[in-house]
Amino acid sequence: MRIIIFLGIVLPCLNLYAQALCPILPKPVTYIDGGANKSSLLRDTLHFNAHNLPQSIAEILPEIAKLYLPDPSLVELMPNKGFITFQQLTGGYPESYSINVNTDQIRITYTSESSCFNALQSLFQLITMEDDSNRFKIPVSFVKDYPSFRWRGLHLDVSRHFFSVAEVKQYLDLMSMYKFNVFHWHLTDDQGWRMEIKRYPKLTSIGAWRDSTIENHYSTFPRTWNTTRYGGFYTQEQIKEVVAYAAARQITVVPEIEMPGHARAALAAYPEYSCNGNKQAVPGVWGVFDDVFCTKDSTILFLQNILDEVMELFPSPYIHVGGDEVPKTRWKQCPRCQATIKTLALADEHELQSYFIGQMDQYLQAQNRKLIGWDEILEGGLTSGAAVMSWRGTEGGIAAAKQGHFVVMSPGSHCYFDHYQGKSVSEPLAIGGYTPLEKVYEFNPIPEGLKDQEAQYILGGQANLWTEYIPSFEQLTYMTYPRAIALSQTLWGGTKAPYKAFEGVLKTFHIPRLMGSILDTYVSLSFMKPSFKFNRTPDGISLGFEFKDTNESVVVSANDGHDGVWLDHNKTIAFERTTKNTAAHNLTFFSPCCADSLRIISHQGLGAQVTYITPPNSRYDSGDLTLVDGQFGARPWRGYQWVGFDTNSVTIRIDLGKKTKIRGLELGFLQEPSSWIHLPEEVAILTDRNQRKTFKITAERTSITYRKKTQSLLLTVKGLESIPPGLPGEGNTPWIFADEFIVK
Repeated sequence: MRIIIFLGIVLPCLNLYAQALCPILPKPVTYIDGGANKSSLLRDTLHFNAHNLPQSIAEILPEIAKLYLPDPSLVELMPNKGFITFQQLTGGYPESYSINVNTDQIRITYTSESSCFNALQSLFQLITMEDDSNRFKIPVSFVKDYPSFRWRGLHLDVSRHFFSVAEVKQYLDLMSMYKFNVFHWHLTDDQGWRMEIKRYPKLTSIGAWRDSTIENHYSTFPRTWNTTRYGGFYTQEQIKEVVAYAAARQITVVPEIEMPGHARAALAAYPEYSCNGNKQAVPGVWGVFDDVFCTKDSTILFLQNILDEVMELFPSPYIHVGGDEVPKTRWKQCPRCQATIKTLALADEHELQSYFIGQMDQYLQAQNRKLIGWDEILEGGLTSGAAVMSWRGTEGGIAAAKQGHFVVMSPGSHCYFDHYQGKSVSEPLAIGGYTPLEKVYEFNPIPEGLKDQEAQYILGGQANLWTEYIPSFEQLTYMTYPRAIALSQTLWGGTKAPYKAFEGVLKTFHIPRLMGSILDTYVSLSFMKPSFKFNRTPDGISLGFEFKDTNESVVVSANDGHDGVWLDHNKTIAFERTTKNTAAHNLTFFSPCCADSLRIISHQGLGAQVTYITPPNSRYDSGDLTLVDGQFGARPWRGYQWVGFDTNSVTIRIDLGKKTKIRGLELGFLQEPSSWIHLPEEVAILTDRNQRKTFKITAERTSITYRKKTQSLLLTVKGLESIPPGLPGEGNTPWIFADEFIVK
């Protein structure tokens, strides 16, 4: 065993294990380790030879060093000498670089400023310091590297919660370390307008502030409010500062100005650009609102004037216009919108939205810019040249690529970092869903079903940070890292290592760096926690743990006789069915990294065999034990605790194993209209005697009386035919989400 001091953090690790790992993330295309007995030792200072080093990179070199070294003065730039040398290559693979480390020199070759910048990030990731030594250690090695995708993005919503210029710069610094090159800045939404527009000053004097903010989760009732005035905005000078800061780090800032929906903050300032002209305050509640921009000419001119100032500040080729979640309620009631539909011979309001987006697309194209929007802009047709950001799964991206549009893949299943990332009850409040680190690592920006020529339209991918439930910068970095590092590997490409190897590099090198005294970043360690493991037994279920290390164990504190039990990877706790009243088991587990708690309800159906006659959607198929594992799905919902069906009729069979006298059922469903998830209306039960009875579903947990002696229950759950008008996803088939079905 040896001790490595990794930038001030003490890490015990096995010599051979550490030597076998490539410390660079994202892992490069080629990494050749010179061997355990060969290393380049630098005494006091990193001497960089300024010859052939781009001036822009030379200027930012001390800023890069600050992210990695305890003392940036340890970096010295020398005019014509230095241990670290540079050479620019012409005609090489775009964005490629190499690093050749030997015992007396480090040689970096590059093809562009951005590849030189990325080479330096990789070089600094190779650096460690040994215990009782003032010398840097860089392993003798060879790196050859280049990215697979052009768009490697992270998004940040500053409308729901606002982040200072200094915090945005920290966000960009972390992005640059992991070779992200697009910062998608979501500057406007219903709950706040964050960008100074000189022609329309009320956008910030009124639209940047709200008088209250909802507390807890959107679905919590009764609702409570924080009545402190909340808001903020960026001046145009501050925006220029951020754009320049990002550019120096080889990051393009893509601004998003939401239209025609998510417009309440703008309409609070200028209600004349709505359909009805009603004056309303900036809302402090999350969700989707009926009040959107009217499609009349004056509104289009208003938004194009705004885009003029946006384009002056952001040199990005792409301007994001949103285009998502646009209720058509006001348009259907608006004489001017209906007149536009008639005049232009449009089929419906979806084509009206396409017309609206088309007006912005033509305007941007006239300024040599390109429009990009969320995948809803495909509805009703899309003008040539516009790009699509696919968030509602991959279907929109596939359709766009097949039509010849460039695509950025950002599906909610893998790229929404406002979802939960761990199963512990200690996780901070989130919007819902479950996207753990391993799932992000599995993401492939090129979906199945695309031919090679169609796949060429996939620019890359992006993770989204919506901030309804991210009120502070500390929580922002917690939700972003280390998941962003997993995404960086997927978007960079290279030789993607197996997940466990990636996790090993992450724990050995990158988590200590992020959490160390230099960066002092609040990151999630959820991926390191042991996870619950449930299995059926003849009499109910068993609970065990899956540990990251087989030497780990947990101790159980409980109210039911399990108190003081030690569990390792070979041991489990059994919970049996009960023929009497339901019984609650309240458990707390203590492991080296954390404490978790769990509540299990015993009932007659605990661990019963469940057959999904109607298959769940593959994204929300948490297994056939989910409905009978004794646990209620959490609110807000987490994907692993629910079974999700993308249809309004679901048939499920529950087999109790033997004839059982039952008194009734308690059925659990989810009501989350903002996610298109609605309570079903009724459930019909058909027993093994072909007897059928129908019951109304009235609440998320509905108890029904049903006295029978039976071995199996066949349940058919019926939902709404379509989502009602005025609600998110109106007209579409609602989802049905189910959790525990208690058999009494």
